Amino acid sequence: MIDALFDLLGTFYQSGNFEQAEWIARSILQAIPDDIVSLQFLGLLYHRTRRRAQAMQVFAATASEPPQSDAPDLDDLQASAQCRRAASTCGSTLAGAWYDLGRLLLRLGHRQQAVSAFHAALAAQPDLRKARRMMAKITLNSGRQELHAPEVGTDRS
Repeated sequence: MIDALFDLLGTFYQSGNFEQAEWIARSILQAIPDDIVSLQFLGLLYHRTRRRAQAMQVFAATASEPPQSDAPDLDDLQASAQCRRAASTCGSTLAGAWYDLGRLLLRLGHRQQAVSAFHAALAAQPDLRKARRMMAKITLNSGRQELHAPEVGTDRS
């Protein structure tokens, strides 16, 4: 079921139906609270629908350290791993969303999360040239403090 939800999320995202994509992301979060993948996509959707303050809150929450507990819940870890796999499996409809998420995270200074998003984009669509180019730029600019990525939603990639 998680696979189908992420596929639907990607389909709505690709078609520009951000309202329905947001509803799917919220549904996944309701089923698997604190899932980082659906939370990041929710932040991307907030950004794409010009709710930047909400997007920044989401990205700040995903960048912060998780609360320390005695032991992680194995079921939660397995559910989150299943979400990550469903969203980045080869052929996933979310390749474009991962790419956009990576660019946005890079612009916000979340370099490691951006790299993870670009890797997921390439896992979903190995021939995604623009994701490969962004990874090459990150590698070339790894000695610099800041890398400027184009605005998400533009075609200057």
